[in-house]
Amino acid sequence: MSPSANNLDATATGGPDGTLTIQWTGDISLNGCFCDPQQHGQLAESMAEIAEALGPADIRMVNFESPLWGDGGVNVLKTPRVATTRLAAESLLPLGFDVASLANNHAFDCLEPGFENTVRFLEGSNIAWLGAGRTEAEAARPLILKRRGLRVGILAYVSAGTNPNLPPEAGIVLNWLDQDRLLAEVASLSSDVDVVVVHLHWGALEMVRYPTVSQRRLARRAIEAGAAVVVGGHTHCLQGHEPWKHGHIFYGMGNFLFGPLGAPGRRGRPWPAYTRRGAVATCVLTRSGVESATMTHVFQDGLTLRLDPDDQRDRKQRRLNRKLSVSDKRLARIWRREAFYQRFVAGPLRLLCGRGLLGLLRIRPKHLAVFPKVFRQIRQQGERDRSPSTDGQTCGRAAGQSQNGDRPEWPEDKR
Repeated sequence: MSPSANNLDATATGGPDGTLTIQWTGDISLNGCFCDPQQHGQLAESMAEIAEALGPADIRMVNFESPLWGDGGVNVLKTPRVATTRLAAESLLPLGFDVASLANNHAFDCLEPGFENTVRFLEGSNIAWLGAGRTEAEAARPLILKRRGLRVGILAYVSAGTNPNLPPEAGIVLNWLDQDRLLAEVASLSSDVDVVVVHLHWGALEMVRYPTVSQRRLARRAIEAGAAVVVGGHTHCLQGHEPWKHGHIFYGMGNFLFGPLGAPGRRGRPWPAYTRRGAVATCVLTRSGVESATMTHVFQDGLTLRLDPDDQRDRKQRRLNRKLSVSDKRLARIWRREAFYQRFVAGPLRLLCGRGLLGLLRIRPKHLAVFPKVFRQIRQQGERDRSPSTDGQTCGRAAGQSQNGDRPEWPEDKR
């Protein structure tokens, strides 16, 4: 039986009973150059330094995005794909995380053997996992932990719009995000535990620094249904966070550690600088709700992680947070403007600055074809935001769309 099926007890790390500290990182994928054994010692040292800087936590949770290699098989329906090795994954252990969410769009990248190797590694490292499984029941089962006299229930979901692209015959199941089911499960679990935490892998478009109206609506309803904290991920960039009622919402934690994406044997596409600036969220909770919520900003410097030296990060974070209090109409306008900017201005400018005029010569019709797709996605998201009954799966694109349509594959991706 998986750890997600059990009630797990653990020794507390410090602090009074009835007061709990939980931390969340952004997305972790040790793909590509992270698999080089020569990098593992430096990465492990970096993780130990970050853990020391973060201080003690009763629960530290990550989104474990890159599965371990299986038998060499891959999900051919899914691009881009990520994978890592056991040795690379072991270099993460000094971070000291207790829980890993597998509810993400890369869980099946290495097919069933990759999933089994991932689960075997986590269980062997005494790390609880949830959000995916061999059956629907296992994927949907909440993780219940006992810390400091409190029972903590954790739920993890992935939106079909993030494009896991599981084939019908896939031997694993993901815990799909559906609004009605999520709210019902939060309400039910909150009657059995003291604290409910919800982890969501979602996002209408990657690289966009603001949530959609439908995301904000669903996250707030989850708090009202009984959750104490809602934590989002997937868009590869840090988004804002806000208090709501008795709880707190972190809409997008961005990347914690993520290798460059690219075809095997080719240099991966570089991540823009703002996507390498992530954070670790820390909440202090009691039975009555969230007492405090803070962020520790980090920066991915090559293949290591360090505290962000940018003294403007707090100011930039407050700017993101302020946008969350505006009306639905204004937030929808902010999101559309950001989506257009990232797709049609920032992306081409990064290409031009990185490759110069030669980069323009590498543009092909397939690269231009993404523009009408993105226009369509933005328009469809506007229609969903205007609908008060938007279900959870429409917080992303419809299942089955090309993952490459989510982040345009510019010519630099094929280097």
